[in-house]
Amino acid sequence: MKKRTLLSILAFLFSVGYIVRTIEMGELREALSTADPRFLLLAFGMAFSAILVSTLRWYIVLGKLQKTSFRKTLTAILSGFYMMAFLPPSVGHAAKVKLVGGDYFKALSALAFGISLEVLILAGISLLVFGATTWGLLLLGILFLALFYDKGAYTLLSRGIAIIRPLSPKLAERLEDYLERTYSGWKRSRRDPTTFMLSLLLSVLAVLLQVAGIIAVGRAFGLPVEPLDAFKAFILSTLFASISGIPSGIGANELGITLALGSSTKSAVVAFTYKFVYQYVWSFVGAVEFYRAVGGRS
Repeated sequence: MKKRTLLSILAFLFSVGYIVRTIEMGELREALSTADPRFLLLAFGMAFSAILVSTLRWYIVLGKLQKTSFRKTLTAILSGFYMMAFLPPSVGHAAKVKLVGGDYFKALSALAFGISLEVLILAGISLLVFGATTWGLLLLGILFLALFYDKGAYTLLSRGIAIIRPLSPKLAERLEDYLERTYSGWKRSRRDPTTFMLSLLLSVLAVLLQVAGIIAVGRAFGLPVEPLDAFKAFILSTLFASISGIPSGIGANELGITLALGSSTKSAVVAFTYKFVYQYVWSFVGAVEFYRAVGGRS
């Protein structure tokens, strides 16, 4: 068993074990029996809106690079929920890019551009929520440079390929082609003012819809969640899932939310319900979309 896989399993067991220990059956029955379905429906609506916003962001950026359709982009996004239920996030994203069609590396650069903006926004919010630290400011600076000084990264990668060229000319030629296609897509996306501003605004909206969902689910189970705590929960959930390497972040996402809201039965219920509404239920929808798309191609 690979070391990374073992660590992911241990992270999953620890996360689930910790959350289960916070749950008391009496409080659990009470929370479930008194849940307000109106706020759960509101959370479902915001979850679907967040998906549409992410789809629109990718569609806008991709539309500047190649011919595409909103329906195909939505299918790829939904299929990603299904594939990331059992695949690492990086592999799931790669499969989404393949499904959207067209030039793979241009589509990849369009997806990466939008995700990078969202990560930059989250990093900035983290400094406001948890307080500015030297390491936090350094990380934000690195992300900012990577996004806006892409020429430096391109030059560095080009030099790496140049080192490989004497050893394997064909491999170097292939890597150079991949790099050129990816960088051309990224550069066009960043330098187009309209595309950049729309992507930035949609990234902000995507984050707000996800944070608002935590507040809505909390209201559904009678747990008041302040906006600041909701931001902390969302950030910790994202961070824990990224570090754990667990497919779909199962357990790690919930642990981050539970810790941010204060370990309790209601916090655990909110955490699991939020992830079900915003992620797990869409894995089933994604499975239908994935096999419909694959079946149509075959």
